[in-house]
Amino acid sequence: MKKLPVLALIAACAVWTPAAQADDAAAAPRVDHYQARQADDIEQTIANLREANQQLEAILAGEVGEYDMHDVHSLSYTIEDSLARLSEHLLEMKDIAGDMHFASEGLKRDDVIEHGKAYLSGVRKIID
Repeated sequence: MKKLPVLALIAACAVWTPAAQADDAAAAPRVDHYQARQADDIEQTIANLREANQQLEAILAGEVGEYDMHDVHSLSYTIEDSLARLSEHLLEMKDIAGDMHFASEGLKRDDVIEHGKAYLSGVRKIID
């Protein structure tokens, strides 16, 4: 009779394993271990991204050992944050370009000039 509870406990442990819980772990919130490099504006964001990319490229050009994995992990925070901020900036530029487009269809000269200048100012921060 005592074997039944022990067998049930063993069966429960066999079902509840780290591999069985992998789906739950994937859904868990991400833990931040490192602070991404901060930027005050989009130009600094791009500078941070360029620097992180250069560091990543140098790491990947070598053997990529254990310490390199640590460095890649810490660089990832800056890379991801910079790309997110750049993406937001591009979406803003897309909206401004759309406003310029519709203003041009309506022959709204002042609006075209305003939106055109805002677009050029914003886009030059990332491609000039």
